[in-house]
Amino acid sequence: MYSILGWLNVVILGILVTPYILKYLNKNILKSNSNGIRNTIKFLRRLHKPLGLTLAVVALIHGYLALGSLRLHTGSLLYLSIIITAVLGGSFYRLKKKILFTWHKRFALISIIILLIHLFYPNALYYLLN
Repeated sequence: MYSILGWLNVVILGILVTPYILKYLNKNILKSNSNGIRNTIKFLRRLHKPLGLTLAVVALIHGYLALGSLRLHTGSLLYLSIIITAVLGGSFYRLKKKILFTWHKRFALISIIILLIHLFYPNALYYLLN
């Protein structure tokens, strides 16, 4: 079950970053005025907040099922990064301070990097710390 939840987390994270990737591609490469691209981005942005909260909950359940307890692991770092990203995003939503949005995007990138480490080298912290 934890494996399914893990891959669900990967899919959710992919959906969360897709509007920003599409915006970047449209602005810098495609340079299209297509309503289809804009409508897709708007739709994905509406999903962003609820999916972010879903990711925070499902990631915690995934980690607990996989390890049986809370332990220091690349998944723990990933979860911490996801929580920080969510808090920064929620803070930006409430306070409308641009610096919070900037840090939200930076931590989203950090989360993706840690996700890749978690997928390919899940025991990296064990080897580094022992």
